[in-house]
Amino acid sequence: AARAGTSPSHRAALVALARFSRQRLHELTDLLELQYEQARGVLVLLRGERELAWARPALDRLAESRFEFELLDAAQCHRLEPGLNTATPLHAGISLPRDGVGNGRHFAQLLRVHAQHRGAHFRFGHEVHSLSAGTSPRLISTDLASGAAAEARFDAVLLCTSHASNRLLAPLRRALPLAPVYGHSITAPLQLGEHAATLGPRAAVMDEKFKVTITRLGQRIRVAGSTEIGGPAQRIHPSRLATLHKVLDDWFPGAARRAQTSVWKGARPMLPDGLPLLGAIGSSGIWLNLGHGSSGFALACGSARVIADLMAGHEPAIDVGGLQPRRVLV
Repeated sequence: AARAGTSPSHRAALVALARFSRQRLHELTDLLELQYEQARGVLVLLRGERELAWARPALDRLAESRFEFELLDAAQCHRLEPGLNTATPLHAGISLPRDGVGNGRHFAQLLRVHAQHRGAHFRFGHEVHSLSAGTSPRLISTDLASGAAAEARFDAVLLCTSHASNRLLAPLRRALPLAPVYGHSITAPLQLGEHAATLGPRAAVMDEKFKVTITRLGQRIRVAGSTEIGGPAQRIHPSRLATLHKVLDDWFPGAARRAQTSVWKGARPMLPDGLPLLGAIGSSGIWLNLGHGSSGFALACGSARVIADLMAGHEPAIDVGGLQPRRVLV
């Protein structure tokens, strides 16, 4: 929750947002009785003394921020995650029992249904290619199926538009220092059979050395990591996928049905300081909720609640002054 290069006040804002977002995620899940693939608990695997030394500053920040964690020895890690390969050297681990994993796509689909029941209208298959600011901001979009253009005015416009934001903000003479930071993942069904219940992680493990996370999503296993800055989205270096397969083989050999593996590469737009943007662009009626990088799902529910409160003129539950757009807008 605390990235290098950020000021103490910005780090504090990010920690508060992370904690609030986790609270909101659990509240929404319980209140709306959402049934989606999820599991509680994250275990960070430290292969040797060097990885533990790397992790010490992060542990200090977790303690300072009063995040619940426990430093485990190798035997405790294997008891927590019995599917871990005992042949792979393991020095220690960091257990984060209140964190967890979930199927973000399924979660969003369920929220869409609840929003529609409450009167929200979604317009899919349209590309927004122009907006104007003011007391009644205007959007011009195109129906991708028919090619017909449509214009609509609103009380306010919230951009959650990732790396397309600068194209929309250009007519307003605004620019954000956003860069696409690509992430990679492989997903495959778990093996079937009498030992299937012990294959793969119970929830999620992260290999600190390779910065790769292995997650159970129902009866599937997902391995994600291997950061790449810039370059074309369509190009996937074989070495990136090789790292993911290696880490999976190190910790959970034979757990996945490799013949059914799907590959993903996607842009996770980030700002130089690694912090998201939450707030209005001056008094123009345009708001921003973007730049969450690889923490999109982890920060989504808290960010949405903060923005909803700000747009309604209410005081948000946490102080996000350090995350407002004015810090980076040029």
